[in-house]
Amino acid sequence: MDRESLVRTSPLRWLLQASLLGALIGLGVQAAAGGPFWHASKSMGVGVIFSLVMWGGFDLFHIPVEHIPRHWSAGRIGLVSVTWMLLLYTVLLATSILLVRLCTGVNFLQFRLILIFSGLAGLAASGIIGMKETIEHQVRAERALAQAEARASFLGLQAQLQPHTLFNALNTIAALIPEDPRRAEEATERLSALLRRVLGALEQPLWPLREEFQLLEHLLRLEELRFGERLHFDLVLDPAMAETPVPPLLLLPLVENALKHGFRPKVGPCHLRVEAAAGAIRIQDDGEGRATTAVEGLGLRTVRERLEASGGALTWPTVAQGCAVEVRL
Repeated sequence: MDRESLVRTSPLRWLLQASLLGALIGLGVQAAAGGPFWHASKSMGVGVIFSLVMWGGFDLFHIPVEHIPRHWSAGRIGLVSVTWMLLLYTVLLATSILLVRLCTGVNFLQFRLILIFSGLAGLAASGIIGMKETIEHQVRAERALAQAEARASFLGLQAQLQPHTLFNALNTIAALIPEDPRRAEEATERLSALLRRVLGALEQPLWPLREEFQLLEHLLRLEELRFGERLHFDLVLDPAMAETPVPPLLLLPLVENALKHGFRPKVGPCHLRVEAAAGAIRIQDDGEGRATTAVEGLGLRTVRERLEASGGALTWPTVAQGCAVEVRL
């Protein structure tokens, strides 16, 4: 998501372009102001200095929108961006005036009208640069969101609903048929309900958080047949968040991750708690825990990308036992 810097990627090309632009601006100013021809070289020098400093400064220290936490509000991001642009412009303008004085002897501070005109013109140019940065960032964010949503749809039955879950459920059903046909029928109904919800989720860009919790309940009820009495779970949804729109299948990979990596290698009872309150969703288990050096797989990375693209965040709080992950909407 970082913007490429022309100064870093092609310094020679940037130097030629910036110098040529500055020289042309200097000639234009000289032609508009009139005066002796030999002053043109000095005007061109001033233009080159301003072009190099301003262009190079904004290119190297551009508005750091992509480095701002995405869970900040749009107003806060806008305020920080504008403040950064004005501060950077002021520093670059002062640097340009100082270099012009040292290299050409022209003291802009003695010509207030020229100084004001240069400041306003530079500020307008900075606004254009800032607008360009904002549009570029918006386009990149929209493309990232579209790519993440496309991956999420592809992962719907592949990563979010791990194949091993389906296979284990079918094996469990097959084992129950001769021993307990009634439970086998119940397991088949649970699996059918889960698959219907997953397929329905893939057709929607957003759905209420209560639907996501119902999907998790179908999954965990199905997993009870595999874990037996070892598995205990609590699904706690604050009524104030029940209708909160969330991307479908957002929490399913996180619960699957707890079942696969936290509970599968553990001996004894396993407890999982999913709680949504105060704008956050916390998923915590008492399983084997998560190594600090663990790399996020495709499913977890997709969850993070979908959250960040919509202004949310995914964090891993430290807990005394097991593993916890928190989703900020």
